[in-house]
Amino acid sequence: MYPNASRDMHSSLKTEPVDSVQVQGLKLVRARLQWAKDDVAFSVHVSPNQWSTSGMQLTDALGYLGFQRQGCAFADTHEAYCDWIEEGTDLGKLGAAITAVHGQLREAQQRLQSCGLHLPQPEGYGYFFGKTSGGAQRVQRAMFGDGHSSPKTEFMNSSEDDAFQFAFTWIEGGLNKGWTTHYRPKRSPFSTEVQAAFEVLGLVPFNSCPSFDFEPCYWMFRPFESRGDSPWDSNAEFAHSAFGSLAQSFSPGIQHLLGAQATAESIGRSIFRMPAAPGARAERDIERATIRPAAPKQPNKEYEFDIAVSFAGTERQIAEEFAKRVQDAGFSVFCDSFYPEMLWGKNLVEFFDEIYRKRARYCVMFISPEYRERMWTQHERRSAQARALEERGNEYILPIVAKPADLPGMQPTVGYLSLSEYPVSKVAEITIKKLRA
Repeated sequence: MYPNASRDMHSSLKTEPVDSVQVQGLKLVRARLQWAKDDVAFSVHVSPNQWSTSGMQLTDALGYLGFQRQGCAFADTHEAYCDWIEEGTDLGKLGAAITAVHGQLREAQQRLQSCGLHLPQPEGYGYFFGKTSGGAQRVQRAMFGDGHSSPKTEFMNSSEDDAFQFAFTWIEGGLNKGWTTHYRPKRSPFSTEVQAAFEVLGLVPFNSCPSFDFEPCYWMFRPFESRGDSPWDSNAEFAHSAFGSLAQSFSPGIQHLLGAQATAESIGRSIFRMPAAPGARAERDIERATIRPAAPKQPNKEYEFDIAVSFAGTERQIAEEFAKRVQDAGFSVFCDSFYPEMLWGKNLVEFFDEIYRKRARYCVMFISPEYRERMWTQHERRSAQARALEERGNEYILPIVAKPADLPGMQPTVGYLSLSEYPVSKVAEITIKKLRA
């Protein structure tokens, strides 16, 4: 347990440095603090010793991760970035994670800057020059109405990538004059991490966007800036160029940002303002993912998904066709390709264990030699078999043989369907009948 936050991380009745490591531009010192016989805590003191002439700094990564810049008796300089840690924390792993987060934030910043989006630098160069921190971590977004309602609105452009649709509109009226960029996921809902990333970038939700047939969007407004008498002497070229970069750079930028979050979670931290612990967030994401307005409501439904589909890449086309047929019949189906936004930045070991062990009514397993050998399908199978054991004889795993193969722990007495006997359309039909029974 960490001590009360009001306690000093540098002094106690008995204080001593325990050990230290050097990791890629960082020095980390662990200190042991003791106030009574059974009142002991540990703090870490991180001194960055590398900086670059531009972009995201190591100090910024420490700021995102929640370290506090303080005067420090354990640092080679007069200040360090400090926080409480557990006694057994691996300082080398912690330092490597900090530098990994820094690299991912740098990549995210470069991608998102080309899209006209600002990734804040909470610390900047101040630490290296004896000055104050670089500024607020979160974007302080100037308010320009709701980004949509205006006496004059003109649709200007649209684009898309594999995950998002983008729209570009001009609005003019009153004090508002400029461009709104609209962002909409092709598959909803967003994971909590993606929503938190959008908050960091200053993107704002809107429930009824006319650019997307009055479906929800996120938006950002860029006010028009005139620098002279000529209509070309303004920020118009930059606004159009930034929109043109979205299709190539926006999703990769978000992915790098979520990669930084995943690395942070591996050391028990977060770069976002998250509402709950990682495990609880995964549960909420799964629950949101099953909200399908067109699906028939089923009273007293015990599970978020009617089926979770497990398959090797060699059977992806068949598995996705099967999953789509069952989904079109009104049932909730987990298939990884249906939720790419949910998987960004996740600890997939934890996430898939939740899916295949807890959150589905049935697990449909496409068996093949490749399924037996692949790392991820082994993990999914073990989670599903753990659930099957808990069911104490009740049906859970519904095996479909794509190609003959023996699976560890799969009893030969379990009934199965074979694609050599039934086409995938018939297998889906049988599954739908079973779900409706």
